[in-house]
Amino acid sequence: MKTIYHRFNKKVSLTGLCVLAGLLIISSCTKNFESYNTNPNAVTEAQLKGDGQNVGGFFPDMETSIMRIVNWEYQVQQNLNADLFSGYMMSADPFGANNNTTYALNAGWNTYAFDEPYQHVMSNWLQIKTRGQVSNPDFYAVALILKVEAVHRVADIFGPIPYTKFGTGAFSVPYDSQQAAYTAFFSELDTAVTSLTTYVKANPGATPFTKFDLIYGGDYKQWIKFANTLRLRLAMHIAYADAATAQKQAEAAVANSYGLLSTATDDALVNMVNGVTYQNPISTITHSWGDISTGAPLESILTGYNDPRLAAYCQPSKLNSQYLGIRFGVSYSGVSYGSFSQLNIALTDKIRLMEASESFFLRAEGALRGWNMGGTAQSFYEQGVTLAFQERGVNMPAGYLADASSTAAPYIDPVNSADNVPAGSPYLNNVTINWSSADSFETNLQRIITQKWIAMFPDGQEAWTEYRRTGYPKLFPAVNNNSNGTINSALGIRRLPFPSSEVSNNAAEVAKAVALLGGPDNGGTKLWWDKNPNH
Repeated sequence: MKTIYHRFNKKVSLTGLCVLAGLLIISSCTKNFESYNTNPNAVTEAQLKGDGQNVGGFFPDMETSIMRIVNWEYQVQQNLNADLFSGYMMSADPFGANNNTTYALNAGWNTYAFDEPYQHVMSNWLQIKTRGQVSNPDFYAVALILKVEAVHRVADIFGPIPYTKFGTGAFSVPYDSQQAAYTAFFSELDTAVTSLTTYVKANPGATPFTKFDLIYGGDYKQWIKFANTLRLRLAMHIAYADAATAQKQAEAAVANSYGLLSTATDDALVNMVNGVTYQNPISTITHSWGDISTGAPLESILTGYNDPRLAAYCQPSKLNSQYLGIRFGVSYSGVSYGSFSQLNIALTDKIRLMEASESFFLRAEGALRGWNMGGTAQSFYEQGVTLAFQERGVNMPAGYLADASSTAAPYIDPVNSADNVPAGSPYLNNVTINWSSADSFETNLQRIITQKWIAMFPDGQEAWTEYRRTGYPKLFPAVNNNSNGTINSALGIRRLPFPSSEVSNNAAEVAKAVALLGGPDNGGTKLWWDKNPNH
């Protein structure tokens, strides 16, 4: 690990960030300050307004911070928590044994999952709101969508979050319950879609957002599709906590006339940064630093399915040219990183925020639940699998969707046989690929979520959410559980504790947030939407 502790002395609390943002807004309106500090050679605010930069210039940082493109920041924002918890990845480096990899949650690492989105997304959103909510409602609509995409991830990590009161100028920012945050998410997506729809109808063919947009090149119709799909995702998140609202929001998303992400060309991929291609942080973390390798569940499931996407996702081990993953919670010592499969992610691979295949899996689950999704669960499931192969440029084998026998393969640990997961283990993902209408709801749900999990790689955040929400795919418990009894090995980590920066600087509101959480502030407490009685 190269840089985990690199910036601890530069922490900015949420309280401080809100005050700073407020001061920036106030100072921009202070006439005396401007008259005393104007550089006659600098670009003026009026010139920026004419070019749209005064609002649009805040977007690239937002779009590249949902998953930070800076190597070490991504590592502590997501890679050393959700990417591990999802079963996609694991490290052969024990990092001192007591940390996230063994359920002894590292407060220093985990603060960044909270801080990065607030410092780089919420602060930019506040500037866009102040500068452009009235003058550039189309820009503001996209900012709302990006805000929801970024911050729903924070809520799905911690539970209660500061949200609706962010940017009000208060020195101590109150937390919303996760349920209240989700209510706000749906409202904001509705506002954004309505605003963009109005703009597109009034200005056909106009693309004022093009030069600021690293994802869709300023195509507002694509942003509407993205917002609809995001709305469907969030609706499914709450299916066990509030089924009525979930169905209402899901059906509204599907019914929108602009539709959902539905082809590979709709995928939300982060492209260029100021004309220069960024480097994918996961590539650096796995290849240059050797900090991360393939997770054992990814090896087990894809090997068992004879799924050629395994070669697209991972590289063979240098130990024996086979695909070798690592079980969660191991504490190897003196083991070469090359003994395990590194991730097959190149520096030039784009960050994947959301892919169209997800929309079909979401509709498949909705249809399975009896909601009006515009088709059958089986048809959406099979479309999702087919598209997922296309998105990775891998040919789907003939007969893949009809495979009624393949299940996850037993796991053989190359270092310690005591860590094997043998055939017959309850932790092996035992569902087949083929759809069967005669199977139970749970079996077909497992089928949907397993293929969705394969398709979403390497976005561990959404995969971890789906595992907690549904219990699928089945994952292996940690070999070593150093949580002192706060985390159940069979259930896995349910959330991260509130960040140390907030505990230090916003203590009174964090105490209220713990009350909203409804349980102790540790990794074993379930979130509001985590209500599946079977998991």
